[in-house]
Amino acid sequence: MQSNFERMSDEQVLEEIRSGSEEAMEYLLRKYLTLIKKTVRRYYLIGGEEEDLLQEGYIGLIKAIQTFNREKNDRFYPFAKICMEGQLCTAVTASNRKKHHPLNHSLSMDAADYQEFESQKDNPEKIVLAKEMEEDLLDDIKEKLSPLERKVILMYLQGMSSQEIAVQTGKSMKSIDNAIQRAKKKLK
Repeated sequence: MQSNFERMSDEQVLEEIRSGSEEAMEYLLRKYLTLIKKTVRRYYLIGGEEEDLLQEGYIGLIKAIQTFNREKNDRFYPFAKICMEGQLCTAVTASNRKKHHPLNHSLSMDAADYQEFESQKDNPEKIVLAKEMEEDLLDDIKEKLSPLERKVILMYLQGMSSQEIAVQTGKSMKSIDNAIQRAKKKLK
């Protein structure tokens, strides 16, 4: 049966899935594993692991399988890729929200880890270096960025999502995303 699926187009395999074929579903999930792995490499999930991103990629693929409409989309592959990337972006954005900050930046309560943290936290040299780096970043933000880029990147650094920034500034999501990308390039 496996060889039958290999001779079919993805769209034909989707028809088999919609007819209830679990083998077709397993085949398509295995077939797209390489694409999921390639796509996942471009993302970083704060407080997560690569496995978490792989799961998000699979969720995107499953959503693509469930929602693909042959009348609206010519081919499944580009549609699946868009769905996977969208799911990954959503996961990364959600992990960057303020409400996840305590989980993503919490410390181990292991005694050895705690003692190491305690010995480092009051290190004057590290405190001074951190303040200098923060001041340098703020200077770069003031000097290199336009007023919109400055406003957007400061909101972004506070953990706001692009959508939240768009609502607060009254700008489109596209212009917010573009401003964030421009700001990141200028600050490198």
